[in-house]
Amino acid sequence: MKRQKQNKEIMGHSFNLKMDLKNCLVLLVVIILLSATSTHCQPVLIQDKEDKYSWIQTARVFLLDAYQPPFAPELEYDAYALVDAMVDMNANVLRFGTMGKYATIQGIRFSVHPDQGKRDMLFETIKLCKEKGIKVIPYISTGHKLAWSMVTEDYPEYGQKSTPGGLPYRSHMYVGEDHGTVCWMTPYKEAFLDYVEHVVRDYDIDGIYFDAWFPHYFWKGKQVCYCEGCRQGFKRATGLQIPYHEKEEDYTGKENETIKKYHEWYNEEYITEVVQPVREMVKKYKDIPLISNINNPQKMAALDPRIVNAMDAFLYERGHTILERAEGVSVPRSLGLHILPYIGVYHNWPRLAFNGYNYQQQIFTNLMFGGGSIIAQPTGYIENSEHRKFIKYPFHIIQQNEEKLKDLKNYPNIGVVWADNSSEEHQKDSWNEGMTDARFSSLGAFSACLYGHIQVSSVSEFILDKPDLLAEYPVLYLANIPYISEERVRNIKEYVENGGCIVASYQTTLFNSKGKLQNYFGLEELLKVKPVKPKGELAEIINSYTAMVGGPNDLYLQITDEGTKAFKDISDSRLFPVWFYQPFEAMEGADILMNIVTGPDRKAILPGVVKSNYGKGQVIYCASALESLYNSGGQDIVQELILKIIEVVNKKPAPYTLTAPASLIANLTITDNRLVMHLTNWTGNKFEHPWRNEYYLAPVEDVSLQIQIPQGKKVKQVSTMVESDYNQRISGQTLELFFPRVESYQAIVIELE
Repeated sequence: MKRQKQNKEIMGHSFNLKMDLKNCLVLLVVIILLSATSTHCQPVLIQDKEDKYSWIQTARVFLLDAYQPPFAPELEYDAYALVDAMVDMNANVLRFGTMGKYATIQGIRFSVHPDQGKRDMLFETIKLCKEKGIKVIPYISTGHKLAWSMVTEDYPEYGQKSTPGGLPYRSHMYVGEDHGTVCWMTPYKEAFLDYVEHVVRDYDIDGIYFDAWFPHYFWKGKQVCYCEGCRQGFKRATGLQIPYHEKEEDYTGKENETIKKYHEWYNEEYITEVVQPVREMVKKYKDIPLISNINNPQKMAALDPRIVNAMDAFLYERGHTILERAEGVSVPRSLGLHILPYIGVYHNWPRLAFNGYNYQQQIFTNLMFGGGSIIAQPTGYIENSEHRKFIKYPFHIIQQNEEKLKDLKNYPNIGVVWADNSSEEHQKDSWNEGMTDARFSSLGAFSACLYGHIQVSSVSEFILDKPDLLAEYPVLYLANIPYISEERVRNIKEYVENGGCIVASYQTTLFNSKGKLQNYFGLEELLKVKPVKPKGELAEIINSYTAMVGGPNDLYLQITDEGTKAFKDISDSRLFPVWFYQPFEAMEGADILMNIVTGPDRKAILPGVVKSNYGKGQVIYCASALESLYNSGGQDIVQELILKIIEVVNKKPAPYTLTAPASLIANLTITDNRLVMHLTNWTGNKFEHPWRNEYYLAPVEDVSLQIQIPQGKKVKQVSTMVESDYNQRISGQTLELFFPRVESYQAIVIELE
């Protein structure tokens, strides 16, 4: 039965009327966008934001989406039971869904659950939460698909037309009725803006969450809509018709170009008429953070910078390994952006809670690198209290130390630039050692440092646009990043000229923006190397020493006479494995520290590692993709060489020295007068399978730690966040600590004066 519509005020045809002036401006913007590949165009930069939402760093969040129980298929929501569980588990923030299959609030032009009546679940939840000191962040369904009955019966004018005159894309999601897609060029846009204004104006909220800012959320195929708003708007802006064929193969090259222009036009309308006005609207009513879902660092790197600039914080909807969690949290924090990663992911049994130490250690990992934590599927804990302890304990530690954790930032030391921009030509594959590309390489560099107890940050590529942030890092690690723009290359050169140091490897800057191999390095002036194409005897040797299954075989890196001066504790007879490598010749000013040699006779066939000076800084280039080798196999000999290379180029002393197994991961954080050294134990599953549950965590014993106190500062007080027996002494500017045992987590708080 068709449900009664709620105050349906907007007529579909009136929404499509646009002023000629506006259409001219839109056409001008599209032309600008199409010419954006010009080297003279300036990219949109990530703006600096005033950091006034530091409470997000210690946010302990319950997530309550309205796409599944207790909001669908039956309406079973009990706000009292939810808040009681949150209080018991030391949670302090609720992310509450104002829309899922249906709206959970009143007064907007979207359908509510058939059994909801006049109930406003956001209002009743806020009332209960505020009594317990719990912040509330409403979830705003942003372009997300809606209940099929809503977009075909109640509000059919909101629906995307997946074919001319057709219906939205229909799909099933969790339990209950199917969903259908919506389009921003319909009356849905005005209904959405009114919905946002109602929530931010009329409810006592502490932040607002917008899901993902995807202009074509859940659209399939060519991601095209044939509603009147799209067809007429695109035609007025460009003079073009949106093409349609039933079969993908029937589209011509010209038609595909038209569809590309349609996407550019649509995105520009979306950014300027939805995303940016939403920020202005929210800030008009409340000084609260705007938060959205970027899912992972890959999507952050690909996101329109104007969306990043419109937000104050982001959410990761991911369930990756502890290593990738540490790396991923570090990336937005390097720009000063706040981050809220999921703890765990959705599973198919929302009434159960069976996760173990994996959840606990994910929370501690988020904390140590500066992120809050969101329990992705918490409703099971309401009835199942057995496993609450895995959330309750780390949330208690955070709750007890909120003031000490406030405003902490990662201590800048080694900055590994996060990368994922490999073309097919750049990727190398081997059956037994995995992929070599930018993603495996940058993750490998980060993990080699993290597991080697070297203070490291995974930094966003956007940091290369910000010389002031870049200058904070003594060493910048460019692990096999195939392409870096000319503007960023200039910033890197300036960074090194002023005293910064670079480690680069394999094919860093050897590709152009289109993913094609060049005959020179973009950073040639710094690296002082030129690629060569092996010929004659060299080509025969390289071919001879190639494995049947991919990669080199029986080739090694060996130190040179010049290298013995740099690598003081490496024997000149010591061999290190070579992985995929770039043949090159050293230019004037480059000292060859290691050669690539053959196994039988140690014959040097190519230079392998070179060091050079540029201005006040130093640069080391390694021909071999060692980082991806370490990422695949975790070989200690590979990690040793990576860390030795960093040691050679780094001019500043290490901020700490930690003697402990690799499973005890560490991160040093800092404010003006406080250092906090975090230690998180993951002996149970260090190189773990994602989403793997663990119910036993072995303690780490005999942990020795030496922390360097910044010059000009003295130790005022030392304390720990977890009660523990330990010994300490101060020798000059070094604080020495010894812990007989570290269980799951420890943090040493050093107050300075």
